[in-house]
Amino acid sequence: MFSDIYHEYLLYKNEENRLDRYKGKEDWYHASGAGLCSRKLYYESVEKAEPTNPPSKASLRRMRVGTIIHEDLQKSLTVSDTIYNTKYNIHVQDSIQSLNIRDITDVKFDVEGEINLKGFNVRGYYDVLLLVSSAGSTGHSAVKLYDMKTAASYSYKLKFSRTRKQPQENRNHYLQLGTYGIGIMEQYGRLDGMSILYYNKDTSAMREVVVPISYVDNAKRYWHVINEEHAKGLPNFNIGSSPVYTWVCNYCQFKNHCKPPF
Repeated sequence: MFSDIYHEYLLYKNEENRLDRYKGKEDWYHASGAGLCSRKLYYESVEKAEPTNPPSKASLRRMRVGTIIHEDLQKSLTVSDTIYNTKYNIHVQDSIQSLNIRDITDVKFDVEGEINLKGFNVRGYYDVLLLVSSAGSTGHSAVKLYDMKTAASYSYKLKFSRTRKQPQENRNHYLQLGTYGIGIMEQYGRLDGMSILYYNKDTSAMREVVVPISYVDNAKRYWHVINEEHAKGLPNFNIGSSPVYTWVCNYCQFKNHCKPPF
């Protein structure tokens, strides 16, 4: 009973989110789809096909855990209670020392901000934007973008394996952040840094990974190719782009519609 009721609640919340964010804007690409299968993006935003393979009950519950963690982390950055903010400000001041900005007058976080890239027909919502102002400056002295990703222990350990000198790169995550970066540069005229905060859902471990600013240009190139490709119609199967990896077909909501030969 509880499993079924909770499943219906998650379906309700997903539909509520869809209506709030995407109703009437179905022909826009989702920024979160950057680096994913070109055919999937075509079905979703060009053909506007109905999904044939919805997530399982267990998958919806796992995704909900990630959503709750996202919401908690974002709320922690926007609490206005004075007692809470005394320690909060200490942590913020310590973290921005690396930006080497003198005479800081204001530090604030913007969460769940919308971006609209009309030139690429892409929409999305970034997780966190750090805005720093200093005395004598016009506009902001520093703008840093953050995205949050939750992961199970296995994928988390692969990314941060002790045998790796650098965390394992995730093309989709980096291009998604780079896509948000395009919008931030358009809005603020600058972007001084990008990072992804990874959260282990099993152990609650947290690690920050710095993403090169060059991924903003990479994202521009990616969406330019997608728009050109889709203008010609449904892309052919091509490992590396449609899909990026064959195993992702097993988790695609358009699998039966697409009928991949892999």
